[in-house]
Amino acid sequence: MGKRGEGVGEMVMETNVDVEFRNLQEAEQMVRELQEQLISERRLLRTIVDNLPTAIYAKDLEGRKILANRTDLENSGVKHEAEVLGKTDFDFFPKHIAEQFYRDDAVVLKRGQAIVDREELLSDNNGAEKWLRTSKLPLLGDNSEILGLVGFGQDISLEKRLEKENAEAAARIREQQQMVEHMISDLAAIPEKIGDLVNGITYIARQTKMVSINATIEAARVGDLGRGFQVVAQEVGQLSDRSTEAATQVREGIAEVESLVTKILDVWRGR
Repeated sequence: MGKRGEGVGEMVMETNVDVEFRNLQEAEQMVRELQEQLISERRLLRTIVDNLPTAIYAKDLEGRKILANRTDLENSGVKHEAEVLGKTDFDFFPKHIAEQFYRDDAVVLKRGQAIVDREELLSDNNGAEKWLRTSKLPLLGDNSEILGLVGFGQDISLEKRLEKENAEAAARIREQQQMVEHMISDLAAIPEKIGDLVNGITYIARQTKMVSINATIEAARVGDLGRGFQVVAQEVGQLSDRSTEAATQVREGIAEVESLVTKILDVWRGR
């Protein structure tokens, strides 16, 4: 009887060991599956991050890069992430630009304040410029402690270039408008100037006509001796008449010009 009981005990122990072994195998399998799933998810996430047109990066508390996607690498002027990991902006950008980045990073890393839609001008040592609209957010741990920051930079170089071109075009338009206004102002003054000139001509014609009349009277008074002078007086009188007619025609032309200038001014002021 004793031997039979011992055999049953050994079978029970062997069964418990088998169960524990199977449990261990299942646990290891679960760990492997979770690791594979994690690797797959990391690969998927990295593929997405690397192919976004927006620069994405992360920095530790010292401002050193711990992650950079392809767009951020292009902004830094390098090809491989290993070239930026553990380094700061001072290793890739001119000092005055890196200092501005550092000041912004300090606001996030030391105060925990996010920076949103900051416009930043990048330039390399060759002078090439690129504008980014950047946001920086604190990277927090489980206890809300600051571990670093995550940054996003959208290329707005085209937007800034169009903005500059629009400003230059607007400045040219304003300059042209000022030129046109000066030209219209000068044009508006022309009829008045011509009118003054015509008034002078009319006055001279009137005076010449009076001289002609007086000369004719004097020629008639002296008789035959004044006939030659009378002919001259008649010519002078006719010249005065033609001058008066010409002045009248010029006045009519001035009136038409004044009407046209008034219409131009009305259209320009009501534009």
